[in-house]
Amino acid sequence: MKQFKPLPTNLKLAPTLARRLVQVREIRNMTVLDVAELANFPIKRVEDLEAGLETWLSSTDRQRLSKALSIEPALLKEVEQRHSAVAPLPVSHMLDAETAENLARDILDGVENLKCPDCGSPLRTNVIDGFDMDGHPTQFAKAFCTKCPYVLRI
Repeated sequence: MKQFKPLPTNLKLAPTLARRLVQVREIRNMTVLDVAELANFPIKRVEDLEAGLETWLSSTDRQRLSKALSIEPALLKEVEQRHSAVAPLPVSHMLDAETAENLARDILDGVENLKCPDCGSPLRTNVIDGFDMDGHPTQFAKAFCTKCPYVLRI
């Protein structure tokens, strides 16, 4: 892995996660492919982050990105915004478990062009491969709305 110099102390960092990722990547003279390979992310995920479609990172993802960009994880965490920080979730987002399970089943079955149950906008979906408590492979459905703060939580 390349060794990078520290960021200049007089550098004004961008105020959003998306712009900060682009800014640091450009300072490091890296491509999206470089960041994706070093962070072990799909290129599409890095593009989504830089487009501002995701405004919050899990601890593991934050560490992987910060290591790829050779920066402290705190530089990314300070500009992250959880959906609840942007706008509190209205009551309509508290959907019943049946709706969430049907949506998760559709995602796992590969149904495309799913719509948000709240506002009808397109959902960004993906399937996460993982392991259950016994070590058996399993898949989890994830989704979030591109317009409203809806996030699939199961």
